[in-house]
Amino acid sequence: MVERIILKIVRKMSCSEDDLSKDDCRAKIGMLEGGTSIIVNFGLFILKAALGLMIGSLSLTADAFHTLSDVLTSLVIFVAFKISKKEPDEKHPFGHGRMESVATLIVAVLLIVAGVEFFQISLSRVLHPKAVEASWIIILIVLATVVVKEMLARFSRELGKAVNSAALEADFWHHRMDAISSLFVIAALAGQRFGFERLDGIAGIFVSILVAYTGWDIAKRGIDEILGTRPDRNFVAKIKGAVKEFPGVYDIHDMVIHKYGTKIILSFHVEIPDSFTFKEAHNIADRVEKSINKKFNTFCTIHIDPVNINDPELIQYRENISELINERYKGEITFHDLRLVGDGIVKNLLFDIQCAPDMGAKDTRNAVKYLESGLYSKFSELNDIIIEIEPAYAM
Repeated sequence: MVERIILKIVRKMSCSEDDLSKDDCRAKIGMLEGGTSIIVNFGLFILKAALGLMIGSLSLTADAFHTLSDVLTSLVIFVAFKISKKEPDEKHPFGHGRMESVATLIVAVLLIVAGVEFFQISLSRVLHPKAVEASWIIILIVLATVVVKEMLARFSRELGKAVNSAALEADFWHHRMDAISSLFVIAALAGQRFGFERLDGIAGIFVSILVAYTGWDIAKRGIDEILGTRPDRNFVAKIKGAVKEFPGVYDIHDMVIHKYGTKIILSFHVEIPDSFTFKEAHNIADRVEKSINKKFNTFCTIHIDPVNINDPELIQYRENISELINERYKGEITFHDLRLVGDGIVKNLLFDIQCAPDMGAKDTRNAVKYLESGLYSKFSELNDIIIEIEPAYAM
């Protein structure tokens, strides 16, 4: 049901499936979620706070202010999406797309602070219990707020999925945690009718721990996005596959990706035959760039690596390097840019290696020593072997 509603909303906004990755469409949907959450949560805050103060329930009052924090976080998200659609300016040439990540982090901090404060208050209520009298009508009203919050949570999640937004995903969890915390409150209010006075404080402790943990989990994701995480493997594989389809392209490596919201800026090296003229090489790079940018909505820059795959001597070196890697590091190390430099008397072999992300510095150094030792033992004519280690961010 929620999915059908979301689909209708997206269509009403004139956003097709292809448009969902564009800044303007994402901003519209993000602001819709933020605005809807602000209105609904503020109404629920007023209702919960009034009931909590009326019956003197700490857990219900704390839950009301938890809902108020939802208003603040939704306001942050609303403003963040509004800013994120701004065009690039002199200070921000890459646009304002990372405001979503900033919003995610702010939401998380507010959750953690709220959780810690309510934990302290709830612990005090456990040590010094206070009788709370809540009628079944009040309990049913609180239960109705749970239903509303769960619907709002699903609304946020589906919109977040539609535009692949971590900020909306964070708001979904905020709404979901509010609904769950209200269930604890209902249990406490119902239990107090049977004489369990400490349940109000105990429920408050559970709610506060839940809120703080959710905040911490969301904060880690927000920080990762700001610091920069390894791109999705499937996305990288699709780009490499598309590039290799071009005639004359042997391989692709040293891919570096930067994300600024929906903007993806990447660069990579493309290996082509060294027999190509400068003009032919430029034409290939130009065609690849235009194709990748159009297909993946990116801005890419290409470096051309001319290689000779027909030279018998280089073929022999290439085969031996592959054998050495497969013997000990199959699937963990790849190599490229193999070249032979010399003047007929001096002969130096050079190539680059790319190691798996989980290989530490020590393992990488050992791998280099292993490759050097193996190649020297097989090719005594080599004066020097120079192996360059690619940085972890180059794929």
